[in-house]
Amino acid sequence: MFETRIKYDVWFKILLLLSVIIVVVTGIIFYLDAHVRDVIPGQPAEESVKGWVVLLAAAIFMLVIFRLILPQSIAVTRQGIVLKFRTINWKIPFETIRSIEPVSGLFVFWAHSWITSYGSQIEIYRKNRLKIRVCPGNRDQFIEYADKALSDWKKTRPA
Repeated sequence: MFETRIKYDVWFKILLLLSVIIVVVTGIIFYLDAHVRDVIPGQPAEESVKGWVVLLAAAIFMLVIFRLILPQSIAVTRQGIVLKFRTINWKIPFETIRSIEPVSGLFVFWAHSWITSYGSQIEIYRKNRLKIRVCPGNRDQFIEYADKALSDWKKTRPA
């Protein structure tokens, strides 16, 4: 029925990139210590080699994890909401959804949270389950389609 990409604010992209850059720069320092000059006094070259290899692997691992755990898009279907990741889709059936509301703020408790944008957040309130907070690219249009689909589902479901 309707699908939109997840919105990623610049601050979120910078935060992710900065964490990888810190690991890479630290790895470069260990590499220089092992192969060029004694950057870290008293650090054996063998330990520095291990350090830069581990940090390089950590940076690659971080990039892979970011690609896998961050949602790519969110869709409204006739049966529910689908949160699409790189490798899997998480289907949230309407029978488990109480409401879908626009929200704001960076801190949320007791929820599955993918806050990637400050101004485009929605919260999916579920029955007897953790709520879900995510940031569709077009929040207002998404809520409009989701509310209509939820309302239509409630009308057609058997009593």
